[in-house]
Amino acid sequence: MLDFARSVRNLMDRLSSMTVMGVHVDWFFHMFGAAVIVIMASRFLSRRIVLWGTIALLIGKELFDVFAKTRAEYIRPPGIDLIFDLTSGLVGLALGLYLVKRFGWGKRS
Repeated sequence: MLDFARSVRNLMDRLSSMTVMGVHVDWFFHMFGAAVIVIMASRFLSRRIVLWGTIALLIGKELFDVFAKTRAEYIRPPGIDLIFDLTSGLVGLALGLYLVKRFGWGKRS
């Protein structure tokens, strides 16, 4: 079980360090993932609930990353990548809310 967890962590570390034309692939996935969550959740929930729920998911994921990517013996403070991850997630959140409003993909009354 621990070997599987280590292999998943190594795969995630490899994916998060990949870049395409100087942009981290991880940032694109944060943005795209947040936009998809907003669009899908807006079909069932109000925009306000979707907004706060997605922000809670972004913060929870980053808190998990801080502890999951470090060892218990020496927990390092988060770096600048935390700010970029949160920023790209918030951009995806804004993009998703814009698309929902623009194309009327939100909850039907």
